[in-house]
Amino acid sequence: MKKYLYSSIFLLLTVGFASCEDYLDTPVPSIDQYTYFSNDQTALDALVGVYDPMGWMEYIQYLDWAIGDVVSDDADKGGGGDSDQPQMLDMEKFRATPETPTFSIVWKQLYIGINRANRVIEGVTDNNNVSAEGQKRITAEAKFLRAYYNFCLIKVFGAFPIVDHILAPSEFAQPRNTLEECWAAIEKDLKDAMAFLPHKKDMPASELGRATWGAAAGFLTKAYIFQEKWQDAEPLAKQIVASGDYDLEKNYGDLFTIATDNGIESVFDVQKKDFKMTQWGDENEGSMIEIYQRSRDARNGGWGFNQPTQNLYDEFETGDIRREWTIIKDGDVLWEGTPDEEVIYTNYDPVHNPDAPKVGYCKRKGTIPMSQRPDMVDAAGLNVRVIRFADVLLWQAEAAVHNNSDWKTPLNRVRARVGLGNSPYASDPLKAVYHERRVELALESHRYWDLVRTGRGNLMPGYTESKRYFPIPQIEINLNPNLTQNPY
Repeated sequence: MKKYLYSSIFLLLTVGFASCEDYLDTPVPSIDQYTYFSNDQTALDALVGVYDPMGWMEYIQYLDWAIGDVVSDDADKGGGGDSDQPQMLDMEKFRATPETPTFSIVWKQLYIGINRANRVIEGVTDNNNVSAEGQKRITAEAKFLRAYYNFCLIKVFGAFPIVDHILAPSEFAQPRNTLEECWAAIEKDLKDAMAFLPHKKDMPASELGRATWGAAAGFLTKAYIFQEKWQDAEPLAKQIVASGDYDLEKNYGDLFTIATDNGIESVFDVQKKDFKMTQWGDENEGSMIEIYQRSRDARNGGWGFNQPTQNLYDEFETGDIRREWTIIKDGDVLWEGTPDEEVIYTNYDPVHNPDAPKVGYCKRKGTIPMSQRPDMVDAAGLNVRVIRFADVLLWQAEAAVHNNSDWKTPLNRVRARVGLGNSPYASDPLKAVYHERRVELALESHRYWDLVRTGRGNLMPGYTESKRYFPIPQIEINLNPNLTQNPY
């Protein structure tokens, strides 16, 4: 393990990031480590630094969808051919290695987030300079964020070294904990966070984007689902549903717009905003996903990655409007009748789109109109929907199938939003849930993990159970001989 991952990272060399108006938007002042936590405000300023790695490019803006969509059967890599992002092609073909560059960057960045969370937790705990209520709220948020970063690690790499405090030099070379210990640490942090986080409906608009009770409960439900703890998952999902904090957006097509960032269906968004900055990199606090996945045709100006497969296209039922809001066909017209009206081209064109496949699709979710596109390619102001209410309803349905309880009510609530009745797979409840998850959440970075956690990895050519988790970065093993490699 790299020593600096656990050292006293300077938390506050970041800017706030969010689509809200106050809390996470505020540039963080420079404060040395000795005055981090001299009062509630400095503790809150430090907390912004814990949120910041969540939005950095390499995980949420790249690896999460590269694995969740492209490695799965929902999408192909796309882009400008095999030489364009070859590491993504290697992941898609299940031939990634410990030298794959993005793995080492993600490992480092996630541990930066964990270290920052630990610094805040230790800085405010039993600190008389911070109010009792401030200690509870800030510690709860930091524990939620630590659980989030740990969840990202366990999804990609499996078991990892648990770091729940600022390490002494003698502790730098930790071995990996067991999977069970890692899940237990995630669960504990989320439960602790739930105890002191507010409900979304009780938060002022200026604080939207911060962690909530529902966000922590949502990730805890997801942890139960990943571990097949059905008896725990169903009642917690039902509790979220009954909380009154969330509902389905009335119109499915409104889900992936800047206008619905942190909206009624958002259980947790990673916050993105275009600050109209001129430099390249994470300092922008915006997103690269939109340009990564917009059509590569010169008339549309994107890079053409994460192209939906025919297999995904065919999964949608006749009359399911979610297909048109998920997948763009060649010649589709978006924002028709507005100044942003645009024809999207996805097919091969030797003049405008020479890198496209002969027949292709593009992802519609997250494609934003020209008037909202940023000047810098990495600065789109559209949040990343990490957990939304439909996801919770479908977790409830999946757990209910395993518990022999009512799975139809939550599933049909999702279907009713788009005008559909009973599932065509109602005689096979698990198939009905799996189908609904695929079409409802398509191209939202879920499919790969849904397949492997449910024993359906064989639907991805080249997959074997030994490839469930991706390789630990070799540079980390070189630095820490106590780390063991995954059998990839």
